[in-house]
Amino acid sequence: MKIGPKMAGSLLVAAAVTAGAGVGHASMNPGSAASGVGKEIPTLQTQTTEEGQKVIYDLYTWQRRELAKRLPLEEPWPSDAAIEAQFKRFGLNNPPIAAAPRLPARILPDVYLVNAEPNLAYLIDAGPDGLVLIDPGMESNVGAILKNIAALGFSTSKLKWVINTHAHLDHSMADASFQKLGAKILIGRDDVPAVEKGTLFTGKFLLPPAMQASYPTFRVDWPVDDGEVIKLGNKTFYAIRTPGHTPGSTCYLLQVDGKNILFGGDTILFDYRLAAQIPAFSDNNAYLASLRKLTAYGIYPDKTRWDVLLPGHGTMVLDRAYLDVLKGYRQVELNVTDNTPVEALPFATDAYRKLMFGRP
Repeated sequence: MKIGPKMAGSLLVAAAVTAGAGVGHASMNPGSAASGVGKEIPTLQTQTTEEGQKVIYDLYTWQRRELAKRLPLEEPWPSDAAIEAQFKRFGLNNPPIAAAPRLPARILPDVYLVNAEPNLAYLIDAGPDGLVLIDPGMESNVGAILKNIAALGFSTSKLKWVINTHAHLDHSMADASFQKLGAKILIGRDDVPAVEKGTLFTGKFLLPPAMQASYPTFRVDWPVDDGEVIKLGNKTFYAIRTPGHTPGSTCYLLQVDGKNILFGGDTILFDYRLAAQIPAFSDNNAYLASLRKLTAYGIYPDKTRWDVLLPGHGTMVLDRAYLDVLKGYRQVELNVTDNTPVEALPFATDAYRKLMFGRP
C-alpha cells in the first residue's frame, strides 16, 4: 500500500521515495547455508559518490542529489509536480539507476535485500539454526518476501527471527503474519506497547478506517534492551537504543566479513536524510542524543567505525558510513539549537543546496 506523499525516513513513505538500484550478477557466496548454493543471485549496482563512498543508490535520492548540484541557487526548488521537467532540463530523466531493484539481491556475504517498497527489508543467513529478517514492513509485503527468500534457495521454514528497528507500520505491520509462520519477534522494549496494542505510535492513522480497525496485533516474543547482545544462530547483533523517532527505536550492529554494519532503521539514513519527526509522536532532543550516541558508539575501550549503513529507506552505504552518522548528528544538532524542524528530506533546504551546488 502506498501510504504517504514524500516523507522518506519515516512511516510516511511514498512509492516515489522507495529504494531502486541497477543490478549486476554474482554467484552466491559458497559458504552460504542456502540450498541453492551455486545459483546466480543478483547483486546491486554500486556507484561512488563525489565524497568517495561506495553506495547503492535509490532513484529518488540520486535524481534529487544530482539536481541539487545543477539547479542554480537563485532558482526555487521545484514542486513535486514540476520536478520531472527539471530532471529533463538537466539530463537526469534517463538515469543510470533503475526505478526498482531486481529482488532478491545479495548485499554482503550472508546479507540480502528481500524487499524495497515501501521499506528496505534485509535477510541474514544465521547458519543452520535459521534466518533473520529485519523490518518486514507492511502486511502486503509478506508474500513477496517469502517468495524472495525461496528464490535465494532458502526454505521459508528456516525463518526463525524477525527484528524490528521500530514500531511504525512500514517496518512492523507484517510481524504478526511472520509470527504465525513460526518466527520470534524482537523489538525495542519501549515500542512493545505500540505493536501489542496497535496504538497510534504505529502510524496506523495513515490507513483507511477499515484497516485501522483490523490492524494486526500480537505478543512480542523478545523485548530488546539497550546494550543487549543478541545471539541468533551464528550471528551476533548488538542492540543500541536510539529513541527520538519512536520511544523504542533501536539500531543494531552486526559484524560481517570484517565490516561493522549499522542497521539504522529510520534513525539514520544516507547523506542528511533523516527521520520524519511528527511532533505528536517524536522527540527531537532524544533524537539528537541518539545520534550523538551513534557517533561515539563502541564496546569499551574500542570505538566502532561504522563501515556499512543499511537504513530503512533509500540509499545503502557500503563503506565510510560514519560520514552519514556524523552528518545526521550535526544537522539535528543545528535544528535543536536553532529550534527549527528536522527535515526528513534535505534536498530543498538552503543549506543542503549550498553544500551540493557545483559538485562534480
